[in-house]
Amino acid sequence: VALDAASGAVLWTHKETEGARATNAPRQLSGRGLSYWANGQEERILYVTPGYRLIALNAKTGVPIAGFGQNGAVDLKLDDDQEIDLQTGEVGLHATPVVAGDTVIVGAAHRAAGAPRVTDNVKGYVRGFDVETGRRLWIFHTIPRPGEFGYDSWENKSADRNGNGGVWGQISVDEGLGLAYLPVELPTGDIYGGHRPGNGLFGETLVAVDLKTGARKWHFQITHHPIWDYDLSSAALLADITVEGKSIRAVALPTKQ
Repeated sequence: VALDAASGAVLWTHKETEGARATNAPRQLSGRGLSYWANGQEERILYVTPGYRLIALNAKTGVPIAGFGQNGAVDLKLDDDQEIDLQTGEVGLHATPVVAGDTVIVGAAHRAAGAPRVTDNVKGYVRGFDVETGRRLWIFHTIPRPGEFGYDSWENKSADRNGNGGVWGQISVDEGLGLAYLPVELPTGDIYGGHRPGNGLFGETLVAVDLKTGARKWHFQITHHPIWDYDLSSAALLADITVEGKSIRAVALPTKQ
């Protein structure tokens, strides 16, 4: 619902009906929010539905943007470098999509539970999309694929048979540095990791990626072989601080501890 700020009058309403897809969503009642984008000629509202679809609306009318994805929607269960069931696949979003320049970044959230149904759950990859067209610009594999940096930190090729590792907290961006900061949760599951020996990058890791390409620039793993659900559950705080008389652009990251 869009309201006139001065009078409270309803300007427009918008609703998506997703049926069983929404009923099966892992995050139905939390974490939804709206993002805003403008280029001086056009204004858009962007959000992600419980069923994991990215919607773009005309901010003045609430009408879906015809040229964005398919009639104003990008199905986030598609083009994710993995097979996800459109009705029952366990993935959604717990945060607001981040708009930085002409890129909108979307993370992934899973069911909140200590005992996952399966170890090979959906992997929580992070993607950047063109805010005007909805075209995928890049993807960051929070659980590395063969040949990628970090894959060897999963012993016995266990990266191939584990999931989760989503970014369900808010993503921060420093547009001046051209970096997005991804607070990655732990892989499947919360209280047992015997089926994923090794350090398991990028579980419980803050990863800085290039805003335009999604390429990893640096990372800091909070816990090697994460367990006990000490997820990185908050947005990274970006601040200019002074240390020994020297100005530093710093990143501070709260944890559940």
